Amino acid sequence: MKLIITGGRQSDSNLSYFNKEWNNGIEGVIFEYDTIDKKIEEKITYKTPEKYRPKKNYSISFKSGSIHDNHLYVTTLTEVLIYTLPEYKLIERISLNIFNDLHHVVFYERNLFIVITGLDLVIKYSLDEKKIKTFYNCYPEIKTWEKFDRDLDFRKINTTKPHLSHPNHVSVFQNKVFVTRYKQKDVLVFSMNGKVLDKIDLNKGIPHDGAIFNDNFIYTTVNGNIIKVNKKDFLIKKIIDLNIHENDRRSLGWCRGYEKTDYDNYVGFSRIRPTKFVENIKWLGNKITDKVKLKMPTRIVCYNKDFSKINETINLEDYKMNWIFSILKY
Repeated sequence: MKLIITGGRQSDSNLSYFNKEWNNGIEGVIFEYDTIDKKIEEKITYKTPEKYRPKKNYSISFKSGSIHDNHLYVTTLTEVLIYTLPEYKLIERISLNIFNDLHHVVFYERNLFIVITGLDLVIKYSLDEKKIKTFYNCYPEIKTWEKFDRDLDFRKINTTKPHLSHPNHVSVFQNKVFVTRYKQKDVLVFSMNGKVLDKIDLNKGIPHDGAIFNDNFIYTTVNGNIIKVNKKDFLIKKIIDLNIHENDRRSLGWCRGYEKTDYDNYVGFSRIRPTKFVENIKWLGNKITDKVKLKMPTRIVCYNKDFSKINETINLEDYKMNWIFSILKY
């Protein structure tokens, strides 16, 4: 089995840990990891063309993606790119003027569900009709186009922060749309036509990405929890704290990226960035006592089936990958 890992790379000059902006990425990178022979191979390096990004002070990275029918769907900050597998041939680019800080894309019934974090929004985009079919407002207290100017080209804007919800990840299950929200620490549940139906409170940390396995939704939180939620009643079944494996009380890093096999669980951790050190000091807590303790590298950790043991650690900084967004089974 192979794992596809999406993320980004910094220039060597930006690698100082307490640099002001960790995310001045110079290129997106995608690696393929063979879980049998333990070999890792760089498959794609990518730079967003100037047409689709700001002219200066911009960052380039792959964010999260998904796989469907031997195609890789992956986001940059302002694009959705579609590659064939296993060739990794780019066959389509989608870039709309409302794209800003994209975080995730998933294929479902000839539509792409795209997380536009910069606009607190998810959209359903028809691959056949080449247009947006539905908007999912992830901060429904304020209408999207009352907050944002629909006529702007948001690809040319570096940031729209502060975000009101900061959606991260989207899943589609039984004609419902599930979106993780950073600010609210929950999962918002929509109908296909964009109506809010329910929400799942994940009060053990800030949720980032998720997956669907058997009877459960499985969500990561950035402070190192795995939360299993029953698909039927949306109740939390189990919370697994991965911090128990760290004996010297260091922070694990930014927990983001998850994939499950029959026997193993693969979890991504990205080196904590300075802005997050300030924003999230409460959850970091007394694990932060000096700069040295923050310096756990960007890596993938392979846990056994019940997360009781670490089987393997893959240090991605050895391959100049500085942050991870998704781990995808292929």
